[in-house]
Amino acid sequence: MLSYSLLAALYLGSLGIVGRGIGALLWSAAALGSGPCWSPPYRLGRSQAESVDGMGDPVEAIMGAMAIGPSRTFRLMSLMSLAMLLGLAFTTEAAPPSNVAYRRIDVQDTVTGEWFPVALWYPSRAAPTPLFLTGSLSVCRLPAMLCRLVTFEMRVANNAPPADGMFGLIVISHGAGGFSLNHRDLAMALASHGYVVAAPTHPRGKGNDISGVGVWIGRSKQVSRVIDAVLDDTVLGPHVRRERIGVVGHSMGGFTALQVAGARPSPRAIIGHCQQHPDDTKFCSYGGSAAREATQKVGAVPDARDPRVRALVLMAPNVAPFTGDALAQVTVPVRVYGAERDDLTLVRYHAEPLVKALPPQTEYVLVKGAGHFSFVTSFPRLLKIVAGEAARDPEGLDRDTMHEVMNPEVVSFFDRKFRAGESTLAGYVMRRER
Repeated sequence: MLSYSLLAALYLGSLGIVGRGIGALLWSAAALGSGPCWSPPYRLGRSQAESVDGMGDPVEAIMGAMAIGPSRTFRLMSLMSLAMLLGLAFTTEAAPPSNVAYRRIDVQDTVTGEWFPVALWYPSRAAPTPLFLTGSLSVCRLPAMLCRLVTFEMRVANNAPPADGMFGLIVISHGAGGFSLNHRDLAMALASHGYVVAAPTHPRGKGNDISGVGVWIGRSKQVSRVIDAVLDDTVLGPHVRRERIGVVGHSMGGFTALQVAGARPSPRAIIGHCQQHPDDTKFCSYGGSAAREATQKVGAVPDARDPRVRALVLMAPNVAPFTGDALAQVTVPVRVYGAERDDLTLVRYHAEPLVKALPPQTEYVLVKGAGHFSFVTSFPRLLKIVAGEAARDPEGLDRDTMHEVMNPEVVSFFDRKFRAGESTLAGYVMRRER
């Protein structure tokens, strides 16, 4: 009897993508929809070790293959049969408390001139239906049971008009090498509770979204450009409350959020960190010598504070590039999530020093048993096979259960901090473990 792994390999072989390398798998096709989101700006993860530009989209390749040639029907039947052999339970995500709409926009990077995609979620009265997207935000046109194998499913009203009312705006910044859909379950939770959510896929640039000017200067400017784009949008802009804008950042996205809130990073700080903490081997080797050399060439980083941002949520943030004085410049409310078993951005070198440097009302949650990538939304069953580290959690940690607890907490945090009269919470400290 064929093993699950062999069946999966046969399936991937039918897509014509086995042997291209894990990097191609995780980005092309919209990266099999996924590029993991390694965080610090200077260790090249497996999927970033090779160029991923121009790989194309495996899902779109499948659709093209089935659209031509005499064997198209046989290919479709073979793929459907294999899917059934895999014994996958094809289920849709649970319906959110209120309807959520989705659409895509493209925004131009002010540093490089490059255009990058942004996923938008927002409240709507329109009825939701399943939507299958690749990591490049292309729509899957295959039968639903096949789309569920290689794409990301959301129950949304695609391109529907927004609901009446005024909403807050949350920008979600993914980790290095990640993409817009990394935190789609959190985006859905926020949108279903009255927020417009914008999640860019940060341009990879010459440093592959790990190091160089594109990371140290470009990322924060991209967040501000996304805010500009949403506020200027003729459909969504009139519904956004300008005084209720926040940023969520995971890993390198946490670094980006801190910059937008006024902390200025320094390449010298990160070099000093690695000299002072030789035990932080995984973090300090991230990206290899090329990334370290690129970091040294960055020079002074300009102030990227965006005064429109009023609150932050940081998940396993990369904090090493900041001095304590730089972090002290962050005065907006912050909620920090650390992962107890994070081996990339170690809690003792990142989350804990950050919390100590921020105002006393900063909220800190140490998630027991969680790893660095536990904050990323779960991958579809088949993509877990190729996503590698980004899809794995420490033994005993259920990622979906963790998100069921965390996502409402994030919604509640922004609700509380944006609500009128939030000053009554001054001096209140929430530091707990679960």
